[in-house]
Amino acid sequence: MSDVVGEKKVVSIEYVLRNAAGEELDRSQPDHPLLFLCGSHNIVPGLEKQLLGKAVGDEVDAVVPPEEGYGPKMKVKDLRFPRSSFPADAKLEKGVQFMTRTEKGPMPLWVKKVQGPTVICTPLHPLAGVELHFHVKILELRDATEEELQHGHAHGPGGHHPHDEEE
Repeated sequence: MSDVVGEKKVVSIEYVLRNAAGEELDRSQPDHPLLFLCGSHNIVPGLEKQLLGKAVGDEVDAVVPPEEGYGPKMKVKDLRFPRSSFPADAKLEKGVQFMTRTEKGPMPLWVKKVQGPTVICTPLHPLAGVELHFHVKILELRDATEEELQHGHAHGPGGHHPHDEEE
């Protein structure tokens, strides 16, 4: 058993994400570190690549270019949906992500804005085109279970993530 980040390892990290100007974009919560299965595309590839070979207790400052993060900023056509096509209690504000189905399968969309009865969305991640600056501390590391490998993601302390119930 190897005690470093690599394929088939479940990794628990705390992190702070900033842009190139130093503005904080996201962070893990103190009592809820980010748990991911290495090699299963659970985090942006540029960060995962820079965590490979690191051990528990290591701290990493990683700069991830857009191409290895959420992709480049591209010109794409906004998509418009009637507000009535969403559940009445749906939180529809800028940056909220939801999934839609297309002929090619599921596709994530992000709300850009709501204009009266119309919800304007984009298929571009809000951080597309942004250079990502992570400060990461590796908290825990373990071998993935067979079930986690089959599901393609890490399970929390109770065994399953809430969305596993939908599988």
